[in-house]
Amino acid sequence: MIHLFRDYYLSANGSSYICGKAASSRAERLLRGSERYYTNLSHAVASTAEIALRDAIAAGDVQTLQEAVQELRCIRDEIIAAIGGKEVEQNG
Repeated sequence: MIHLFRDYYLSANGSSYICGKAASSRAERLLRGSERYYTNLSHAVASTAEIALRDAIAAGDVQTLQEAVQELRCIRDEIIAAIGGKEVEQNG
């Protein structure tokens, strides 16, 4: 399982990328019941960032459009830091 940012993780099976929040067990990290499946890695990461933003808004942590934009930028920065500080070129 790959850590994306905060408590969101990425896993994969034979046909899909799986993203969601992880819960720890003694043996390993397991995705909780709210995981989502994607066929494209860039969509998986982008959608997970949007879900994290939605969760922050729902929790009341983000209350204005300016805060929402700032939160999305922070999430983007966390993802960039996770890949070694390099922007990834996206085709399509």
